[in-house]
Amino acid sequence: MKKVILGVFGCFLYAGIGMAADLEAVVVETDPGESIGEINLDVLGGVAPFVFNWTGPGGFTSTDEDLSDLAAGTYIVTVTDQFCGVATLEVVVTNTNTSSIDEEAPFEVSIYPNPTNGIVNIQSNVPVDIVVYNVIGGVIGSAKNAKLFDLSDQPRGIYMVQLTSESGTVTRKVTLQ
Repeated sequence: MKKVILGVFGCFLYAGIGMAADLEAVVVETDPGESIGEINLDVLGGVAPFVFNWTGPGGFTSTDEDLSDLAAGTYIVTVTDQFCGVATLEVVVTNTNTSSIDEEAPFEVSIYPNPTNGIVNIQSNVPVDIVVYNVIGGVIGSAKNAKLFDLSDQPRGIYMVQLTSESGTVTRKVTLQ
């Protein structure tokens, strides 16, 4: 079974202060005609406890963090944290490829230095496009097939870097000192 990593930007509130967070889901795809797909969700921000609300094909609903025995289709989770911050992620479970050849390398990315004083390097095993968001979700810049970005003209704080490739999207937090 092939694993795909996806992510999305979300914003959680903590005592009135915006805190950036993201959700990542590892998807184990289903075999054709069977309900054996899985979604393993990781919440990388916000303040526990979390409330999970999933919807999916055929009227599917769940309040579990992780899902199993899934049919192919689109699943949407809304995660609410202790302070009513909300993040939403759409995850697609597809049928596995019947080929025995793994056609894609996993999407791996490294962002450094973090925290930074301005210039941030991006290292990835696939070409990535980036969009950089401030803590309230405003876009402050974007680039195609980027290897670095410059935050030196921005105020100190937390920024979210959304990296997109053919394999999916991953969002990472960067702190500008």
